[in-house]
Amino acid sequence: MQVSELIVREARERGLNHYFGIPGGGLPLDIMDWGRRLGLDFVAVAHESSAAIMAAYYGLMRETAGLALAVRGVGAGNLAGGAVNAHFERVPVICCCESSPVSTGHLELVCQCSHGKLFEAVVKSQYTLSVDTARGSLRSAFFQAFDGRPGPVLLDVPTDLATAPVPGPVLDPLEAPPPSLPDESELRVLSELLSKSRRPVILAGQDVIRAGACGVLRALVEAVGAAVLVQMDAHGVFPESHPLWAGTFVGHQIPNTVEGELAPQADLALLIGCDSLTSDKKWDSAAPACELVQRAEYESLAARPRLRIDGDLTVSLSRLLPPSPRVGFPPADVEKTRERVLRHFRRPASARLAAQDIIEITRTQMPDDGLLVSETGIFILMLHHLYPVDRPGSHLCTAGGRTMGLMLPAILGAKLAQPDRPMIGIGADGSTLMRLGELEVFARTGVRVPLVILNDHALGTMKSRQQSRGMEDYGLDLHPIDLAAVARASGLAGVVVRTPEEYERELKKALVADTTTLIDARVDPQAYQDSFAATIGIVGT
Repeated sequence: MQVSELIVREARERGLNHYFGIPGGGLPLDIMDWGRRLGLDFVAVAHESSAAIMAAYYGLMRETAGLALAVRGVGAGNLAGGAVNAHFERVPVICCCESSPVSTGHLELVCQCSHGKLFEAVVKSQYTLSVDTARGSLRSAFFQAFDGRPGPVLLDVPTDLATAPVPGPVLDPLEAPPPSLPDESELRVLSELLSKSRRPVILAGQDVIRAGACGVLRALVEAVGAAVLVQMDAHGVFPESHPLWAGTFVGHQIPNTVEGELAPQADLALLIGCDSLTSDKKWDSAAPACELVQRAEYESLAARPRLRIDGDLTVSLSRLLPPSPRVGFPPADVEKTRERVLRHFRRPASARLAAQDIIEITRTQMPDDGLLVSETGIFILMLHHLYPVDRPGSHLCTAGGRTMGLMLPAILGAKLAQPDRPMIGIGADGSTLMRLGELEVFARTGVRVPLVILNDHALGTMKSRQQSRGMEDYGLDLHPIDLAAVARASGLAGVVVRTPEEYERELKKALVADTTTLIDARVDPQAYQDSFAATIGIVGT
């Protein structure tokens, strides 16, 4: 078996039917040809950074690592940009790069540089294949990319090894050892603290979902009467229709944000499975903070944890369940807190079409098993507060990366992975301009999804920040572009909407259309831009 064949077979064995990238004349063509022979479909993209994002979300939906392919040098450098996004968004991808032959890698020749140095700040691990280590390195790469908190892994393949024979037997996949057990004495201390708390607040993160602990989290919340905040990447970890759900934690902890309003009311904060990478700042409140962490190597989110307990979250949460339910944080106070914050999210009365219209109509039209995919933009926190979900995996959004240009490649990868699941993508005009070349990929692959683009002809978030800081309006308006026309020119359907009624009509059509439809939603620019500051707690400026 050749090295290039081995890569394809390993990917197929890990559950992949597609992989993504831009080929070159050496190793990538060998891998592509083996993919053709073995039924692994190659998807050519417009830019390698998109390939990394597509592959990562494809892998995430398949519960494995996706595979992205690039040539050496400049191609690898472009792929590294997507690896950065995968790192900050905690999504799994193997960045497979053709590299220079070992014998010439130290020379200054065309497209030769150290890929390891390009990627080292963001990859979980990196491997350079040799014929003797290829089997073990591939197995380890797929394991590392998906293990624990997912992320990118670099796989360098010297181009002169493409057709080299690989010795040795097939290796079984690696499996993670069971998580360590929490310290029972520390759990007893935390149980005592919880028993004395009358207004506990729980902040839950994505690790609760990865640990399969959502059910026991809910049981604990209801047993101790805790108000619940969730991190941005954990949308749905706790049912958001529940009266104890308060909202999404971003990390500002200032007045007029849900965490800033809720934390001062608490006498105990319990952080469960939280990821510091998704927050702007550490959790810092007057009430003592305790933290449950799945793995000892993970950084604390709490600035000054009174107690930190490492180990299996399911076990920890189960041990903390009291023998009988207690009265805790009054649900009426949770609701009042939400109301104080949500008044800053109200629809601008003067707007003809507002982001709030887009969110409400999308929520009502989304099928029960549907998936919302979004990126950063003025609307980012509106989605978290105005689009409540009750199940994890119902909304894939940017968290630690606040990634522009995420939605188009992310939803394309996700839809190829789960073609029968209804999906809707919500993005913004500035982000879309970063990925216009990928519209052709939707047409070529036959992916069918509504792509909703909030178009204010500006980099509206930054315009709002200029305004809140008292700066002149400068440099952030975009030339008006008909994104619907661009979509049609790329082989898709494209429509412009200017009212809620038009949007609802076109979204209904797009959900059953036989091609991807880009809905160019012309939101009222000034009302849209003015709405951002209040959503992050900047009020009265």
